[in-house]
Amino acid sequence: MPKTNNKTSRRNFLQRSSAFLAAIGAAPKTLNGQIRDEEAFWLQVRNQFTFTEAAVPMNAANLCPSFRAVTDSVERFTADIDLDCSFNNRAKYTNLLEQCRNRLAAQLNVSADELALVRNTSEANNMINNGLPLKAGDEVLLWDQNHPTNNVAWDVRAERFRLNIKRVSTPQAPSSEQELLDAFIREFRPNTRVLAITQISNISGVRLPVAELASAAHDRGIHVHVDGAQSWGALDLDLKKLKVDSFSASAHKWYMGPREVGLLYVKSEHIANLWPSVIAPGWGDDSDTDLIGARKFESLGQRDDAALAALGTAAELHDQLGPKRIEERIRFLAQRLKNGLAEGNLKLLTPLTERLSHGVCIVKLSRNRGSEISNRLYSDYGIASAPTGGLRLCPTIYNTTEHVDRAIKGVRTLLA
Repeated sequence: MPKTNNKTSRRNFLQRSSAFLAAIGAAPKTLNGQIRDEEAFWLQVRNQFTFTEAAVPMNAANLCPSFRAVTDSVERFTADIDLDCSFNNRAKYTNLLEQCRNRLAAQLNVSADELALVRNTSEANNMINNGLPLKAGDEVLLWDQNHPTNNVAWDVRAERFRLNIKRVSTPQAPSSEQELLDAFIREFRPNTRVLAITQISNISGVRLPVAELASAAHDRGIHVHVDGAQSWGALDLDLKKLKVDSFSASAHKWYMGPREVGLLYVKSEHIANLWPSVIAPGWGDDSDTDLIGARKFESLGQRDDAALAALGTAAELHDQLGPKRIEERIRFLAQRLKNGLAEGNLKLLTPLTERLSHGVCIVKLSRNRGSEISNRLYSDYGIASAPTGGLRLCPTIYNTTEHVDRAIKGVRTLLA
């Protein structure tokens, strides 16, 4: 059977994803003054997802549905591999992977050689945890709102290698970025070697001033690792401006890509000194790898080539929509949600201030009612949330203003 070349195959797989944006044309650049046209545009985006109005996802902090085009790409690439799993046919996936890596690197303003495509944020966090050359007595500074893979994993390593672990608590209702910054800086010690934080908390919605924290830490020679699970795909990220040393994220959250694909960024100057966690076929024939740059962290054995290639589809869609525009839309939806809940006299754990939060919104609940309210919101109003830290609602670009208003009405009614 004749094979299509890599470029033609790629173009066919992306045909549907490109067509929908071309069909609706350019929408207004801002949300102010032309809401009707803007909402029409985002309704077309919503229609690129298969969920029904009876089960509207609003928990992007945990799992997003993939773009329809991404799902199609996974299916088509999988069928292609099942049809012909020869080395000859699968050779094209190396090129697709590199095309994807280059596109992601451009979006994040880093070198392609600084990006490893791994399986998820948890794996990437653990690669930093296990890979940094630390010794007994070295201190690791953590945010107490980190995900367990960026907290508990450090506790496990500390027990094995006698590291010192210090958790930092930030104000429950921060009034400024400086207040958040000061909470960490005053805990820096001469033996602090690592600052491992989360850019946006999944349990409070608080957004840390990462660039300022990184600058302060670097003045003291501290490695800064950032868990970006709640920011990749939600913010227009520039990792150079953030000044981080390493960064982790998953495609299945705000990026709305395939599952079991994530990324690990390692600043070029640290790659050689960071030990890989897994050595698998493809590494090379001895301890000195032939892999270039951060690719040494993705020597993980047999991978799902279809999912990795489909990440390129998600990346192209993000480029077409525009990361800045996506960030603005999420900010608009989140502020509409937070304001609507606050106007109903509900207590929010998440700051109303845009600079101190983004897409994650947490409603404070009493008497451990999270599961009850979350289940009722789903069964009675068709909104999927999460009982995390209270009631968590995370709208993103597939959500409409009607979805947000329905969530506001439902929560206000259930908590009345």
